[in-house]
Amino acid sequence: MAGIRLGMGHHMTHVVVGVDGSADGLRAVEWAAREASRRGLPLRVVHAVYAWLHSPAEAGVEEVRQWLLEGGRELTARSVAHARECAPYVEVVDAVMTGDPAAVLIAEAEAAELLVVASRGTGRISGLLLGSVALKVVSRSSCPVVVVRGPVEPHKTFDEVVVGVDGSPESTGALRFAAAEASLREARLRVILAWNLATPAAETMPALFTEMGAIEEAWTRVLDEAVGTVALSRPELEVVHQVVAGHPVQALIDASEAADLVVVGSRGRGALAGFVLGSVSHGVLHHAHCPVAVVGSHVDAARIEDERAA
Repeated sequence: MAGIRLGMGHHMTHVVVGVDGSADGLRAVEWAAREASRRGLPLRVVHAVYAWLHSPAEAGVEEVRQWLLEGGRELTARSVAHARECAPYVEVVDAVMTGDPAAVLIAEAEAAELLVVASRGTGRISGLLLGSVALKVVSRSSCPVVVVRGPVEPHKTFDEVVVGVDGSPESTGALRFAAAEASLREARLRVILAWNLATPAAETMPALFTEMGAIEEAWTRVLDEAVGTVALSRPELEVVHQVVAGHPVQALIDASEAADLVVVGSRGRGALAGFVLGSVSHGVLHHAHCPVAVVGSHVDAARIEDERAA
């Protein structure tokens, strides 16, 4: 089975899922276990306990630290058992780590083929998944990250992977990842390029209509070129593509209603490029109806390679 592998002769070894004891975290475990099964890879279940608990502070902290570590071991054990139920043939290991949850997961991404997290955490002290942690992780991970949103219904699939492109290097990485993922799932790949303009002043309208036609033609050429590359490298894939006049976030959210996965690139802004999610990926992460994969600017192109080419 084709999979996504690290190039340069070195293969990624596993799928990582972050857990925090929440129901959302268990849904992420289900998704990650099935994804590891598709890829023929082991699954690593990771929980983080904050590093401040390891400072030699006042009396009582050691007891709290031990209690939290024990709680972490218990919840990872439950998560491992759940993963084995979902994917009996996948090798599952677990790790309770110490440190800031986002930093722990970013470090875990270094040796992972894919990192899976839930869309939000419990809001309790473990705080591990998301909201703020997810956003830090997807912005800085060196491997693709999937944020699992909503219920996981393994028996309800649309057999479609959606990807947003805009001609940027980030969206090229997202497209390559989406094509590999669609191939793994034997699903259709829907490639969407959405463009929009601010409402113009009335006096410029006649000229603008002519320009809009030219702009749409230009975007269509960008899309055709991107899709052509995928069609050449993966002739087995059914690829559907569309240019949408409208906001990219809304176009991808709409498409997510009938998709199993939406894939986006992350685009930073200004001096913080790579550490701040672009508005499109941010909007899709918050509002999509299905899991979202983010292929960030920290993901090297060589890490999104079909093993046939590696």
